[in-house]
Amino acid sequence: MNEKIKVLEKDRNQHKDDFYLKFKERLEQTHSFPLDYMFKCIVPAEQNIIAQLHAIFSSANPVISTRDSKNGKYTSVTIKVAVNDADDVVIYYRQAATIEGIMML
Repeated sequence: MNEKIKVLEKDRNQHKDDFYLKFKERLEQTHSFPLDYMFKCIVPAEQNIIAQLHAIFSSANPVISTRDSKNGKYTSVTIKVAVNDADDVVIYYRQAATIEGIMML
């Protein structure tokens, strides 16, 4: 039984890896690096979640703007940061994807 779980987990990770490889290819086709890249996401309006997002980009001197939803349940976050190549973009997306409840746009 545990062996099946390991195989399924590997398949899930492979699917994610395939997605990021294709995404990287598209970025390289459509962007000229280095550049300022804009990340947009929606997160639950909880300070600890927003702080996690800030921590991911903190070393890159980002420009971050936020906007709360009408009912205050969610926060829209726009982050503009300098990236050297498509790998940088993918790394940021992969790190942000670990935040519970995040919706990357």
